[in-house]
Amino acid sequence: MRYLILIAIISIFSISLNAQETRKPRSKNTHDDKARFEKEVFNKELGEESEIQNKQRQYDLIPEKLPDWFFEPVSENPIRIVGISDPGMERKLAYNQAILRAKAVYALVNHCTISNIADDYTNLRESGNQGYFETKFQDFTISKALIPYKNNAVHVIDTFFTKYSEAIVLVEIGTTNDPYSDTLEVKGEHLQIYTEQGSKREKIEFFNLSVNDLKNSNDSTEKVLQYNFRKLNKNYDIASLYGNRMIDFPERSFNYIAATDFEKDSTDSDFQANTLALGLWNAYLCGILNNITQLSKQLASHVKNTNDFYTLKNEGLIRTVARSKARFEINKFKLIKNEIYIDLYGEIKR
Repeated sequence: MRYLILIAIISIFSISLNAQETRKPRSKNTHDDKARFEKEVFNKELGEESEIQNKQRQYDLIPEKLPDWFFEPVSENPIRIVGISDPGMERKLAYNQAILRAKAVYALVNHCTISNIADDYTNLRESGNQGYFETKFQDFTISKALIPYKNNAVHVIDTFFTKYSEAIVLVEIGTTNDPYSDTLEVKGEHLQIYTEQGSKREKIEFFNLSVNDLKNSNDSTEKVLQYNFRKLNKNYDIASLYGNRMIDFPERSFNYIAATDFEKDSTDSDFQANTLALGLWNAYLCGILNNITQLSKQLASHVKNTNDFYTLKNEGLIRTVARSKARFEINKFKLIKNEIYIDLYGEIKR
């Protein structure tokens, strides 16, 4: 009997130990789940920040002072142009990306063919005592450039790295007696969609740039880049590809000032202003593509009209189509209150 009682006590003790051992990892898992939820959900949704994030935010409040030569992005004799990398990159990679982007901007402003289609659509329907009103304006501009060049004619004159790990390069593109061996293929796209349905209004914008550097020389630098920026009202999405790498876009409070004090004047319009809150390259590219879209409407174009009228329906579409070869010069390029103002002058190439 004593033997049976001893066995029973040992069994109960073993079960108790097993239960305690089982509870230990469960308690630890619960703690990990709580910490993960707090970090990934609670802090994100309610705006709670870690000490590291707070220090970074305080650091970002101090604006980065940009060099004077940054505000002279395009010049002639010799041709000089600025290129800018994405933020948060390793220095050598950022440096090479900035050079390729400088060549791409040079191609767009000097040798591009612009195609633009704008649709202005109105739809009004009435049924009984109810009315339905809808408008949609869609504007799509594509800028393409295909230019031969010699890689040894491209020289970096100056370089600057911001505290956000952005590379800014001043590139000079000279002439050479050597035959052209490389080709640069560039496409810029700007799509704007404005819709209104009753009291609901929405604005969507897409800015895209794709570059293919077709080199015959033995060059190890990346030859392809893609930059896509989508903006829906106040929300945005950025995707950047350089070579075979997707570049992670860091969440920072980008803030810049110029060494020269610029002032706003009566010639500065809202469409020229591009916020620097998403970094230098984003504002610079959006400013150039915005200007190309505006100027494309002032160049050669023709209008197509289609209108239908019915008893209970009034529907109209006005379509404007434009295509031309053009070159641009930068009349204005300045920084005011963390916004870049860019104003291009364009002319048709014969």
